[in-house]
Amino acid sequence: MRSIVGATARSPIWLLVSWVTIFLVGTDLFIVSSFLPSIARELRTSPASLAILVSAFSVAYAVACPVQGWVAERLGLRTVLIAGVTSLGLANLYTAMAPDLLRLTVSRVLAGFAAAAISPVLYALTADRAAPAQRASRLALVNSGLVISLCLGAPLGLVIGDMTNWRTVFVGLATVLLIMAPINAATWSPRTTRTPAIRVAISHEQVWNALPLLVCMVAWSASVYATYTLIAMSLSQDFRASAQGIASTLACFGAGATAGVLGGGRLADHIGAGRVVRLSLLLMSAAFALCHAAYRTHVPGVLATALFAVSFAAYGFFPAIQACAARMFTAQRPTVLGLMSSALYVGITLGASLGASVFESLGMGAVLIMSAMIALGGFLVSLQGTAFAPPRQEYRTT
Repeated sequence: MRSIVGATARSPIWLLVSWVTIFLVGTDLFIVSSFLPSIARELRTSPASLAILVSAFSVAYAVACPVQGWVAERLGLRTVLIAGVTSLGLANLYTAMAPDLLRLTVSRVLAGFAAAAISPVLYALTADRAAPAQRASRLALVNSGLVISLCLGAPLGLVIGDMTNWRTVFVGLATVLLIMAPINAATWSPRTTRTPAIRVAISHEQVWNALPLLVCMVAWSASVYATYTLIAMSLSQDFRASAQGIASTLACFGAGATAGVLGGGRLADHIGAGRVVRLSLLLMSAAFALCHAAYRTHVPGVLATALFAVSFAAYGFFPAIQACAARMFTAQRPTVLGLMSSALYVGITLGASLGASVFESLGMGAVLIMSAMIALGGFLVSLQGTAFAPPRQEYRTT
């Protein structure tokens, strides 16, 4: 965490603002599942029946991302971003005040739509403002906010909620987001943000050319989350691991993801984003095979090390593929980045569903092999066409 803060402090202020904003969006996404037992007790229902609160946000986000990107191309990135941050703050206030499940669900749908106006637009703004030689590392730094929100934001919110209650956490999130709205407005001044007219004037792009990027994104997220969503359950069932042991293993995964996303961005700026996409998918496949061997040892420390290797190899993919999309698309960059965010959630849903089915019938070892095969399939897709072959002048070799 210290290295990320230090890197952000040495970077332009817009990177710090972007990082904090993405961190808040990620915390908003991940925190709800932690509060399901508390919400269930207050509403006098079962935690399982509240799973809709998690899916309502995710589905709304996935559906709205490309729509919000399309709107941003016409109204301006800055306008849509400010509206999204403000709306997410208000949606969290609604969540904090919602008296029943119906209105809680509506509030999470509204939060998902609002968040969809933030993440892809911030990625597009980052790609616009960063120099091509620094684009992937800048995207990696912004994306690290999302990764850290999984490791730090959600647990921190849970601790605060334990000390007070879950509604207080959403009030706090809403307050910080509403403060961030004018900060984003000042950071992304109209004079330094590309206008919709310029975007439309230079548009000679076809969105369907992004198909290889989208397929690789689905393969990546399905591969990672087929395994990740079942780690805790499998450790408890097969290793008889304690809650502390499971938390330590997940922390290893999170540490690898943070290091991977930052390292992958830097590497992509040096050797080319397309090369890092291919390398990441290939190393993922090998790391999942290694994880399968580690799982069979039934030694928690060996498995935790293997999971670190998986996440380190995997998360370098994320800023690299965004850099590929930013190179291919200029006028339609927000729409394409929105589609990629949607593809991420399609892959997560597909991977979790397939993983659960395979786990139930064949066990965790088979899930790990499946993740390796899906990653290998993504690698084979990345070998096709020019989507992952940026021009030589777009990366450095020193």
